[in-house]
Amino acid sequence: MFNMLDGVRVVELGHILLAPYAAQFLGDFGADVIKVEAPDGDYYRRLGVSRKPGMTSQWMAVNRNKRSIALDLKSSEGRAVLLEMLSKADLVVHNMRVPAIERLGLGYDAVREVNPRIVYCAAIGFGQAGPYADLPAFDDLIQARSGLAEANGRNAGAPAFVPMVAADKITGLALGQAMLAGLYRQRATGEGCYIETPMFETMASVMLSQHFGGAAYRPPEGDFGYARVMSPFRKPAPTSDGFIAHGIYKFDQWQRFLRAVGFDEVVDGPMMTDAITAQRHFPELYEITVTQILPQRTTAEWQTLFDSLDIPNAPVVAMEDLPDDPHISAVGLIEDYDHPQQGPMRRVRSPYTMRGVETGPDKAAPALGAQGAQILEEFGFGTDKVAQLIKAGVLAQPDNAGTPSAEDQQAETGRGSGDRDRS
Repeated sequence: MFNMLDGVRVVELGHILLAPYAAQFLGDFGADVIKVEAPDGDYYRRLGVSRKPGMTSQWMAVNRNKRSIALDLKSSEGRAVLLEMLSKADLVVHNMRVPAIERLGLGYDAVREVNPRIVYCAAIGFGQAGPYADLPAFDDLIQARSGLAEANGRNAGAPAFVPMVAADKITGLALGQAMLAGLYRQRATGEGCYIETPMFETMASVMLSQHFGGAAYRPPEGDFGYARVMSPFRKPAPTSDGFIAHGIYKFDQWQRFLRAVGFDEVVDGPMMTDAITAQRHFPELYEITVTQILPQRTTAEWQTLFDSLDIPNAPVVAMEDLPDDPHISAVGLIEDYDHPQQGPMRRVRSPYTMRGVETGPDKAAPALGAQGAQILEEFGFGTDKVAQLIKAGVLAQPDNAGTPSAEDQQAETGRGSGDRDRS
């Protein structure tokens, strides 16, 4: 048996979140993901909470299963080193603005010249054919421009950001699909390609896939927005002792629920003469449920009733309660481990479950430049050349250089090949 992406060599020129988040999943599947950082490291290493400088918990959360090399790409020698690495890589991914990476001499044409079969993936803010091509882009700006912030705040009276970096993460998942599609084509044809995954277009497509609504027709058959999910009463509903989320959605579910709680007049009334009519009145049905019905009983009582009616439901859980969630505990999603530099920690493992595939434990996120010298030796650089690059400041070495720990050694040689199954 072998890992699904064994033998795939990925060079990540990623910073902050978008490309690192996507590339991490390739590492989860066994690819050798080499993270190329500047000598002072990815800026995200310094954002958030850290025990020791250089690795915050949120940086570590998107950089597992990778190796790190710190190169000065502003120097001609550093760029030459990277191009030599790219000549032997399968895939390169970056989330720089296109003019910036072109100025470095690392655009698609330059890389394709040294490696025609490379899959070149650009995660950028905006597609290069439009007027926004060179605008800066990060999560807040894309949430604002894509319609997400406005839609999210309609019921609050003002635009509001989703309290997580939703645009980066959603685009990162789309980027991951693009990378795998490019690798599949490379394996099938032996040819490389250029794939552009822009944040703005990705998020606009996510929004409009559901909210184009009647405006998608020519002439329009209605307005933008899917009424059910835009209802101000589609929200966790207050109970007598907390909150609950319900999944009353289908016509027969509304009928069963409303009759069970004594609202026969609604079931027999004009809002529910048939399934199409009920769909048009979803906002009103949500309002009745949230304001008149659910506050009357406890969360546990509603869960019991919903279960008996075969209606999906869930209590509202705080993020602080997730580590003790019985399902998360049973599947081992959160692990205790010792990080080579940071000491005892908890981490969220790769969420995937694999059977029939040989896997090992996740590799800890690497210290800056921790595997740089060995990576260059693997790419054919001799020890004298590596020493010269270090002396010239082109290849930066980690602050804690010395005898590597057992986990560092594992990281340097690739992902472990144990038989642990995440099922």
